[in-house]
Amino acid sequence: MARTTSARRSTAQRTARSATARGAGPRTGDGAGRPRPRPPERERARWPRYLSRARRAWLAVAALAVVTLVVAAVVRAVERPDAGAPGAYVADPARVAELEAAEAARDVENLGVVTDFAVSAQERLAPTMEDLSVALPFDGSPGTPATPEQVSGWREELAALTAEAEALPSGASGYNVTRNGLGVSIALLGDTVDTLVLAGEAAEPTRAALLALAADLRLRAADTWAMAATQLDGLSVDADQGHVHVFLPLHPDDAGDGAASPVDH
Repeated sequence: MARTTSARRSTAQRTARSATARGAGPRTGDGAGRPRPRPPERERARWPRYLSRARRAWLAVAALAVVTLVVAAVVRAVERPDAGAPGAYVADPARVAELEAAEAARDVENLGVVTDFAVSAQERLAPTMEDLSVALPFDGSPGTPATPEQVSGWREELAALTAEAEALPSGASGYNVTRNGLGVSIALLGDTVDTLVLAGEAAEPTRAALLALAADLRLRAADTWAMAATQLDGLSVDADQGHVHVFLPLHPDDAGDGAASPVDH
């Protein structure tokens, strides 16, 4: 009986192995014992890895040669040989003149844009500066608190001017000094308003400290504006467009000569 069971098990095992050999189980090759070939697209995607070391070196040399030719073509596009020195290169005068003319035209256009903005900003900021001189007197006396409507109007105007200043184009260094100076001055006035509002909500001695800070911020705004206005005036004179006086008045009696020092009432 034991021998029969052993024989049966051997027969079953042989049958299972035979079925597996015929492909009853999962296949990983082509059915003949060979591994399944890699898809062609994967072979192509990895083709550099199958190049010999020598061919890789030639490929690198070819790529370097192409880059060198491109750089040489760009250089030749903006330079030309000097007749007095064979093989030497100098900047093309025609190209240089073209670039200088384009830069000069851009400077003139930028000067007009920033001048228009400065004049407009001065006119729009004058009422705010007058209101601030009432809410924050220069002689240190108690000011008249600003109404919520006034504060809202100040902030709305300052936000609009800030957006316009940020939209001004960038240009040469002298122009950028004016552009950035006007923008910083407007931002400082915004800080002045915010500090003044905080002072109105605070108790002593914090209130006094905040009022002093607001007054200092206002003077810094006027000083920064004066610097930008002086630069703008110089640019305008250099461009033969005459003087431009856009100084920011601190109060209605301010002479508007660019001096940011407070005047006693």
